[in-house]
Amino acid sequence: MLDLMKQLSGFLIVGTVLFSACKSSETTPSDRVSVSLHQSARLGADIVVRADSIQDSRCPTGVTCIWAGEAKVKLLLSNGKDSSTVRLTVGASLNSKRLDSTNVSLTNSVYKVILREVNPYPTATPSSQPQTAVVQVTKI
Repeated sequence: MLDLMKQLSGFLIVGTVLFSACKSSETTPSDRVSVSLHQSARLGADIVVRADSIQDSRCPTGVTCIWAGEAKVKLLLSNGKDSSTVRLTVGASLNSKRLDSTNVSLTNSVYKVILREVNPYPTATPSSQPQTAVVQVTKI
């Protein structure tokens, strides 16, 4: 009876560890990537995203501004056979059109591209951290 309890306990511990490992890897979105200026990152097996420019005119934290500002990113999306340049903006917009997302066609496939954020957010004192754009690309 004692051996059965040891085996059952061992099975439960191993099962819990394996379940935890599987669950943690599923929480990372595979369609989202963070890219620095002039750097590329691969999404899945077919899409490469490169940040060609990042311009950030958002109002720094702790500063009073007349306008909240915006961050603009120029991206190049490619799949080895085709490529497309997109310009996306996060932050205040003077018109009602969403500027943080667009659809892109690459070799008979359509992708939804969303600029999620630009980091780091500006502060009153300049940061030494490189700017990065967090981009989500989903095949639709």
